Amino acid sequence: MSCYRHKKLKEDDIAICQCKYDTSDPKSACVDRCLNVLTNTECTPGYCQCGDSCNNQMFQQREYAKTKLFRTNERGWGLFADENIKAGQFIIEYCGEVISSEAAKKRSYVYEAHEVKDTYMITLDTNYVIDSTRKGNFSRFLNHSCRPNCETRKWTVLGETRLGIFAMKDISVGKELTINYYFEWYAGATVRCLCGAANCCIFLGAKSQRFKEYNHVWKDGNDRGYENKLTLKLNSAYEETRPTIEEHGYCAHQ
Repeated sequence: MSCYRHKKLKEDDIAICQCKYDTSDPKSACVDRCLNVLTNTECTPGYCQCGDSCNNQMFQQREYAKTKLFRTNERGWGLFADENIKAGQFIIEYCGEVISSEAAKKRSYVYEAHEVKDTYMITLDTNYVIDSTRKGNFSRFLNHSCRPNCETRKWTVLGETRLGIFAMKDISVGKELTINYYFEWYAGATVRCLCGAANCCIFLGAKSQRFKEYNHVWKDGNDRGYENKLTLKLNSAYEETRPTIEEHGYCAHQ
């Protein structure tokens, strides 16, 4: 695979906000009313009028919340808050190899052929997918929930699209961090959802059209819902062993 080349940001394309830094108020530099913040765009170093006081470089500065891995009872490894997290707070970037959608399809077949039970892919945009199966950070261990306390948000950072995990509400220390996978089921074995939420969909991808068409009737004792062979699962965190984690900020391939 050829190396993904990061975009070279042209000066004419740099978004410059109009924020004015008040030395008496450290939080006045590029916060809620900043034009860049309002459009999910990080300020570019050297072009922000607030200089080193700019508060809108969370991806670039890796301003991650404190988190820890823990072993769940039924869902493999999970990620929990190691500090109190406020609603809307940036928690961590979803990192991994950035590959084309076509390469992602080919790679999924390779994973399945080698019986890789758990894969971690998430769509970045219409053309690219982030695969953190082999290279990534703690974000890959976020489990699915039908009632999540976190969500993904796309931000523009130095001209490129990046994906971050943000808190949907206040989260106290020790609570598990979860997101909705919005799992799209195509075919193969079905995967039970074990989130335990009152509105649980029972199976990952149960709300997708393909799942509804193929699994329109479920009967007691129907083995289709309890197959042992696991197929490719986007963003799955149901793994049996903890792999070695390599920290990759945004090392990409296509």
